[in-house]
Amino acid sequence: MATEARPFHLVVLGASGFTGQFVAQEVAREQVVPEQSPRLPWAVAGRSREKLQRVLERAALKLGRPTLPSEVGIIICDITNPASLDEMAKQAAVVLNCVGPYRFYGEPVVKACIENGTSCIDICGEPQAL
Repeated sequence: MATEARPFHLVVLGASGFTGQFVAQEVAREQVVPEQSPRLPWAVAGRSREKLQRVLERAALKLGRPTLPSEVGIIICDITNPASLDEMAKQAAVVLNCVGPYRFYGEPVVKACIENGTSCIDICGEPQAL
């Protein structure tokens, strides 16, 4: 569960990308399961606040959850800016990395997570990155 030091249990990094949009929507869908109580605090992360906001708005519309955009945090960070990745990692217990291709962009995320004591999961299926 999130703590004051880490306000989000999960952060979906790259949520405005092709795959990240679907991942964010599925996380949102799982948060409406009635048996789950309380909901896990989570956020989306990426370079553009506007794009991340649109992802949340589309998911809200598709799931019939108009309050979704106000329930999910937004973190602005850039894969080419290690300090911003550190700040993102410090806010999460787990980072789900949807930024690809991983052979080019995976290592900085893993590094930020390791250095900040954050668990990291990626959806990589690229043999070159494994």
